[in-house]
Amino acid sequence: MEKAMTTRNIESIAFAWSGLPDYAARCIRVVIDRFPGRVTVIGTRPVVPIAGMERSLGQAVHWIDGRDANSDWTRLGIRRPDLFFQGGFHWPAFNSLAVHCRSNGGKVILQTDSNWQGTLRQHLLDPIRHSVLLRRRFDGVFVPGVSGTIYAERMGYRPGTVLQGMYGADPALFNGGAPLHSRPKRFLFVGRLVQVKFVVALAQAFVDFAADNPDWSLQICGAGPLRDQLPRHPLIDVSDFLQPAQLADVFRNTRCLVLPSLSEPWGLVVHEAVLSGCALALSQVVGAASDLATKSNSVLFRPGDVNAITDALRSIASWDTHHWQEAESASRSVATKFGPEPFANAVARFIDKMHSEM
Repeated sequence: MEKAMTTRNIESIAFAWSGLPDYAARCIRVVIDRFPGRVTVIGTRPVVPIAGMERSLGQAVHWIDGRDANSDWTRLGIRRPDLFFQGGFHWPAFNSLAVHCRSNGGKVILQTDSNWQGTLRQHLLDPIRHSVLLRRRFDGVFVPGVSGTIYAERMGYRPGTVLQGMYGADPALFNGGAPLHSRPKRFLFVGRLVQVKFVVALAQAFVDFAADNPDWSLQICGAGPLRDQLPRHPLIDVSDFLQPAQLADVFRNTRCLVLPSLSEPWGLVVHEAVLSGCALALSQVVGAASDLATKSNSVLFRPGDVNAITDALRSIASWDTHHWQEAESASRSVATKFGPEPFANAVARFIDKMHSEM
């Protein structure tokens, strides 16, 4: 249900997003349409330019150099907002804008996709860093989902100030497709071709799998330094990153997304997959698994284990028609928890919370 937005004491809000992507523009667009005050969007340039991204947003973006530690609202020609959503704490420019915002009475919400994995660093080092350096700088935390909430609360942020819904693909773009059981028998990987994605191992696992399952194929969409290390195989198709509308068409003709990452804070591509009705094969460290993977629509496997990937592919390939139907139904159901509308609802809740503290 749509949550109404009022200005009250908060008449202007701003978002700063690193590598501002199209999905973020689509989420913020709903805030712009609903919020009666001024909404400003600041971004650093994305690595892969997205055609029509500002059209998705419905207004111009203030593009900045994230390395500029002297950024301030006056220099950017922007009136200081009452509420500032800061995308991470690694860009000096974003940190500077946040300091200027709070020093003049504004509120700052940290947007972070860190997820809880229970590592030694998360148990020992991260709480100290947040306690000493970070926590006092923020009035709330905006996270993607369950694992992000656990992380933020373990870092000492008050539960009432941590809200979910920061990420989400647009169902107006990612949708439809033939019934899952009748689609081509295709696995899909989408992401950077780098070691942390474990994509070369995925391709090797698929080669082993395909020896006994020649009716299946693997499509890899992405770019990166490991492209030349991918094995050449007639059932493996490799393409560069696609524009969102093109990728949506690929999902509609895919049965299962495979994401074997060694580390994955959330994984927006997982939401794109379930919006399209696809099944999921995910490593256990993928943050979105806590929100979008169910017993019906997914197989989870150990990260860093090639044999575990092969076993996951075999398990999914063995599903009968009924299981594929259950998987599609489960995926489309969980997909409704995220997207532009849930994002805007969370922003509205932050506005209410921050108003009560002003």
